[in-house]
Amino acid sequence: MWEKLEPGKPVRKGTAYGLIVLVFVTVGVSGLFIRPGLPGILSPLSGALFYWIAAAVIALLVLLFLKVLFVLPRFLTLTGVAVLAVFVYYMKRFPFSQSILIGVILGVTWAMMGGALAQIFKKRFSQHSLLKKISVVSVLLITVGVNAYVIYWLSDRGTRDHLVEFNSQASEVKALDMPDPSLSGPYEMEYLTYGSGTDKKRPEFGEEVDIKTDSVDASAFVKGSKGWRMKLRHWFWGFDFEKFPRNGRVWYPSAPGPFPLILCVHGNHNMAEYSDPGYEYLGRHLASRGFIFVSVDENFFNGHFFGSLKTENDGRGWMLLQHLKLWRDWSRDEESFFYGKMDMENIGIIGHSRGGEAAAIAGSFNRLSHYPDDATVKFDFDFSIKAIIAIAPSDGQYKPAGQPTPLENVNYLTVQGAHDADVSSFAGARQYNRVEFTDDNYWFKAYLYSYRSNHGQFNTVWGDSDWGMPGGWVLNRKALLEGEKQRKIALVYFTAFMEANLYGKRGYLPMFRDYRCVRDWLPEDIYINRFEDSRFTPITDFEEDVDVRTTGLEGGRISGENLAVWREGNLGFRRGGNKDNNAVFVGWRKQGERSVYSIELPADWGKNLDLNDRSNLIFSLAPADEKPPEPEDEEEEENKKEKAEKAEKKKDRKKKKDEEKEKPGKPLDISIQLVDSEGNSAKLPLSEFREIPPVLKSRFTKMRKESHIYGNSYEPTLQIFELPLSDFTEMAPEFDLSGLEKIRFVFDRSEKEVIILDRIGID
Repeated sequence: MWEKLEPGKPVRKGTAYGLIVLVFVTVGVSGLFIRPGLPGILSPLSGALFYWIAAAVIALLVLLFLKVLFVLPRFLTLTGVAVLAVFVYYMKRFPFSQSILIGVILGVTWAMMGGALAQIFKKRFSQHSLLKKISVVSVLLITVGVNAYVIYWLSDRGTRDHLVEFNSQASEVKALDMPDPSLSGPYEMEYLTYGSGTDKKRPEFGEEVDIKTDSVDASAFVKGSKGWRMKLRHWFWGFDFEKFPRNGRVWYPSAPGPFPLILCVHGNHNMAEYSDPGYEYLGRHLASRGFIFVSVDENFFNGHFFGSLKTENDGRGWMLLQHLKLWRDWSRDEESFFYGKMDMENIGIIGHSRGGEAAAIAGSFNRLSHYPDDATVKFDFDFSIKAIIAIAPSDGQYKPAGQPTPLENVNYLTVQGAHDADVSSFAGARQYNRVEFTDDNYWFKAYLYSYRSNHGQFNTVWGDSDWGMPGGWVLNRKALLEGEKQRKIALVYFTAFMEANLYGKRGYLPMFRDYRCVRDWLPEDIYINRFEDSRFTPITDFEEDVDVRTTGLEGGRISGENLAVWREGNLGFRRGGNKDNNAVFVGWRKQGERSVYSIELPADWGKNLDLNDRSNLIFSLAPADEKPPEPEDEEEEENKKEKAEKAEKKKDRKKKKDEEKEKPGKPLDISIQLVDSEGNSAKLPLSEFREIPPVLKSRFTKMRKESHIYGNSYEPTLQIFELPLSDFTEMAPEFDLSGLEKIRFVFDRSEKEVIILDRIGID
């Protein structure tokens, strides 16, 4: 039938001509309207000509592709072409832009290698000409060489060449006069598990469980999760959404108690590779120091080939509170094993990744009477949660009632690594900004940024491959801290945070302001601290309006002198997006010029605030990865000689700049000047208090180009600076603190820089 109806050659040519005319007219008409700006009728004609040429080039490329495609079956069988297509498609799962090209190269390489081997093992290969033998063997050697290089490249851990050096020259900080919290405590540790008793995957929550617990109905928190994949998940786990188990691993002191209670929850990971055992190092350590530590099992919320749940992060937070309900019941039940052992007035939560966001969600839900997204679901929690730690958390995957998760009147710490290849942007900083203190109690919030930390090594199961395997072979793992060292950071900071807030050991507070006071406890790395407590009195946070001259204080004014950059804007993430944190960007062009950013305070503000020698000037600062723009030339050069001289000088400057770039530069520095109402002033270099950290560049993969995956290699991370006002009065005794009138940032110590300022105030 087809042979009878198949169009002849003239008909096929006619169809081609018809399409050519259609494209010619359509493309030409489109080109008439691009108007490139030539005079008269030349403008639309040139536009049409450009479009016609472009269409012709595209058509030729398609023809070339088809010609190559028709040649391929002569080298590859049809099966080979199909398998090559499958391999290339599989390579597409890798997020780097070259993945398809690499897939084609590898696929063709293996095809050529298979073809060469087929030729060599043919019985008549010895009868071929010398030239053909050499060609076949050469193809085999080349393809084997390509594969050897690929294996070498995959096995290589990466590079440290991009790492920034930062040798602090600032005055030394007095070591903290407290015991090292990473050392084991005085208590013997014991271990047990609680769970459903019916877990078919893990006996520790199944037949070997120590304490059996009831399941809970979580169906309200996994809405939208339907279909055959969900049925496969139910089959895998042996339960559905209405019977989520409350499983936990408990490390506790072998002593009467009562002890503060800490829940720890993992984040998203392959649900078949259980994440909850990965915090044993924390559990054993904190139990030795007098805490009951629970690693909560929420693996059934995690993703898998079977499919991920939708909008489930609220469920993760809600589930933590369901575990706390268990512990509250046990604390009231005289027959319970844990009766009298836990202090339910001092509770802490630790969350990692999505679990870090879930910890904040739990802190928010804890104060609510109803579920924000469905008020028919009532809450009855109201636990005494005093401390929340978020390890490299996500943020915004769940928004209660469409709003960012609020958090108030709780102590909050978030930790992030600059080489986190999973949650690569510091999302925890956004939640940090939203933590508010509204009552009369003392609260604080802090964050710690570790340059060489990654995402997974805070959990021993996840390790140093933030993409999992085999994707982890592409990551730049050589730049990372060793796992034990990264977990040492957790032992130091998490233990100190919990002891400060659940045991009242306030002596640890200085380490959250400035890591240098515990430098000897930490692995060698570059760290950035940010801190704010409920005693902080803001002067300006750049959130109040769009006027760059106003402060947060009525009557306060801001001015700038000889600034090359002065703008207020949002601190975005490395991949873009809103960080919910406005700040001011200030830049200057030349050291020695009178470049000043000045804040004028309302009259008698210092007197009303009762400023004294115990007060501190507080602000957050980070370098911006930009240079101030050069001023435009006001006059053109009068002759070619002057232009040539200018070009030569520019060339010399570039060469000098490139040479200086290779050398470690002088640390960025500015001066801080305080002026009172009588005109008396005191000025000190900022480096006398603390140095400004450098621009910390990250490289996450071994690929040359990764910006389409991760965005910028640098994400500005603000560091706190605390300047005792007593240092200024010692320097200038005539200076009157109570009459403080101006705070001036004077740019007289470094050339041509841009900095970011935020949250200027007094503590």
